[in-house]
Amino acid sequence: MKFNIAICDDEVLQVDIVEKLILETVQQINKTVNILKFFSGEDLVKYCKTDDKLHIIFLDMEMDGIDGIECAKKIREKNENVIIIFVTGYKEYVFDVFEINTFRYLLKPVKKDQFQKALIAAIKSIKHRKAPKKQNEVLVINKNKEKIIIAYNSINYFEKYKNKVMVNCDKQNIEFYGTFNELNTLLDINKFIRVHQGYIANIDKIEVITSKEVYMKNGQKLPVSRRNAKEVKEVFLSYKRVKS
Repeated sequence: MKFNIAICDDEVLQVDIVEKLILETVQQINKTVNILKFFSGEDLVKYCKTDDKLHIIFLDMEMDGIDGIECAKKIREKNENVIIIFVTGYKEYVFDVFEINTFRYLLKPVKKDQFQKALIAAIKSIKHRKAPKKQNEVLVINKNKEKIIIAYNSINYFEKYKNKVMVNCDKQNIEFYGTFNELNTLLDINKFIRVHQGYIANIDKIEVITSKEVYMKNGQKLPVSRRNAKEVKEVFLSYKRVKS
């Protein structure tokens, strides 16, 4: 699959920087892209009115003419699915952009690792959106030489302690010998997220994530690793946008 990616910034140097980061990233993950460059919000909006095949847009905030937020709003009128990633030097707009279904908000000068994480997450989101939905998604584990089948939609979270993993389900808890590394090979990584060193949560069962805790829909609370809190929130928001 070839991904159509647009860059919109009124500074030529910034467009070139983003283009270079895109090409370096997709080369590492062996993906093919078609890059379109725009130097004003008006030109990008005009293009989007006649073509809805863009997958990802890297959009500057402060531009001559219409700004990034107004540009994104006009694009959303025609295309609800395109992934919009803001690349800007202004922190103060971060809370204004989420009403227009923004995927990520990157600050200039853009750090390479943050950019790559955002682009890879966007590509995964698109692939997940286009993938056929699996029916009867289940986890199969071995316990006492017996295979146990657990439906994903019954799992709230996994808890690790010593050499065991506990599966917290809607109606019961199930323990088995194993590690999180082994568990990761069995799970659909798009459905579950490691929120803490000792916990993996079912994203569908999460209600709210704060900087310290995950609030599950059944009322339970899980700790969040401070180091990973930002990334956990971003994965959660991205997953919810894809589902909606």
